[in-house]
Amino acid sequence: MLWGTVTGALNRASIGALAAAAVLALLPAAAAAAVGHPGIGYDLDGSAPVPASLGQLDLYVPDAAAASDRRPVVVYVHGGGWRAGDKGNKIARKATLFTGAGYLFASVNYRLSPNPIDPGFPADRIRFPDQPDDVGEAIAWIDRNVSGYGGDPARILLIGHSAGAHLVSLVSTDRRYLTRWGVDRRHLIGTVSLDTDAYDVAARIATGTDQARALLYNAFATPAEDAADGTWAAASPLLHAGPKDPPMLLVTQAGAPRRAADSATMAAALGAGGGEVLAVPYDHAGINDAVGSPADPAGESAAITAFFERMIAAVDPARVRIERRPRRRVRIGHGRRRVKVRFRFAARTAAAGFECRRDAKPFRRCGSPVSYRVGKGRHRYRVRATASNGGHGPVEVVRFRAVRR
Repeated sequence: MLWGTVTGALNRASIGALAAAAVLALLPAAAAAAVGHPGIGYDLDGSAPVPASLGQLDLYVPDAAAASDRRPVVVYVHGGGWRAGDKGNKIARKATLFTGAGYLFASVNYRLSPNPIDPGFPADRIRFPDQPDDVGEAIAWIDRNVSGYGGDPARILLIGHSAGAHLVSLVSTDRRYLTRWGVDRRHLIGTVSLDTDAYDVAARIATGTDQARALLYNAFATPAEDAADGTWAAASPLLHAGPKDPPMLLVTQAGAPRRAADSATMAAALGAGGGEVLAVPYDHAGINDAVGSPADPAGESAAITAFFERMIAAVDPARVRIERRPRRRVRIGHGRRRVKVRFRFAARTAAAGFECRRDAKPFRRCGSPVSYRVGKGRHRYRVRATASNGGHGPVEVVRFRAVRR
């Protein structure tokens, strides 16, 4: 059963259907092998951090991928209160989920604020905007280099948990973190935020416990620092969000009303159709653990993969390639009234199926190869691919004429 409240293009019925389909589609793929490329330094300006691992990413490529494939790329950003965590934490199932679905998958590190927290909050500590700037730099490295691994830099999808969810939300809504590194913002086509508590930093500081405030002061700014540089507002995805931002799926806890309300506010700020909220019956850690896990009764993984599929379909409609067709003139044998013609076609991009149309007949679902018997005269055969969201790609047309010998 799939749980939750969903706003925007996803609704409970559509997610339920997509969940079932996605689970069936992904289970066989889960066994597919992937090639790992660990510890890739993404430094682009000669200022690698210490330790160097904080400026690295791990890249996972489906074993069957070729450099010419141009597959979509999913980029994951870990949580840990902006002061802990690592790109390798609980990553195996996520890598399997997304590479099994045909994506390239990257998990990135970034500089971390002091851990444990220094109550003096030294001015030279790692703090905002260091973390989102690192994420922007890692995306820029991917944008410039992933085509060599079979990835498509024009189809990048982000996902992050907790602090990482805040970072992917901020990078998605404040264009400076991508444009600073020369990334075309149109290359970022969708984002999944897994249960962040920091869409509005100032609001969280105002309502948080002493411990929560210390965490936020450590990562962003103390009240004195904020008064000087306006960090709290600058670090708040809610205050940057608008209808021109990439669509976002905001996953939150069904049992945490305030977080659910914050997610709904963020979705509204993204504009009609720009933000979708999925509330699941997991706790904060459980939301992260569910991604790629076979123990996911709420269908969170299926909802995420369905969201990504829709984002890809929106920018790259399903396309078909006709591989076999009749000649322009086909001859009907002596004494016969009809001749058999054959077609074979395949998907050029991800497709859920095909629809065919003969002459004046309506489009109907079809498969490849297919053959028909036609009579004398001019004929027109049309085929189109269908996407997982029900949309249709461009129609390919074959015209031919059947004549008697």
